Amino acid sequence: MNLREIILRPVITCEEARFQTLLDTHHYLGSLPKIGHTLWYVATWQDRWLGLLSVGAPAWKCAARDRWIAWDFRRQYDRLHLIANNARFLILPGQHYPNLGSRILSLCERRLPQDWTGRFGHP
Repeated sequence: MNLREIILRPVITCEEARFQTLLDTHHYLGSLPKIGHTLWYVATWQDRWLGLLSVGAPAWKCAARDRWIAWDFRRQYDRLHLIANNARFLILPGQHYPNLGSRILSLCERRLPQDWTGRFGHP
C-alpha cells in the first residue's frame, strides 16, 4: 500500500450509521454522538475504509491543557472555541500498516482548519 494514495474525507450522511457501528464494535470507548461542533472523517484507500477519526469541541476543563496554554480564567472561556479535540481515532481491524496512523493524523491536521472554518464559521 502506498500511503500517499490514502484519502481522508468527511463521513457523508448515509455513512454515519456504519461509522458509529464500527466505533461501537472496535474502539475501546465506543462511539460518540454527533453533538455540537463535531466532524467525522474516514480514511480510505481504493474505497476501502482503513481508519476513523472524530474531532469535536474541547472539554470545558482540562488541567494539563489549561496549564500548557497558560490562559487565565477569562481568556480560557473566550478562546475555548478555538480548540478542536481529537475525540476518537481508530485504525480498523486488519488494516494495520506501518505509519498508517501517522499518515491519517497528518492528513487530518492539513484539512481540519479549512473544514472547521467552513462548517462552524471560525478557525
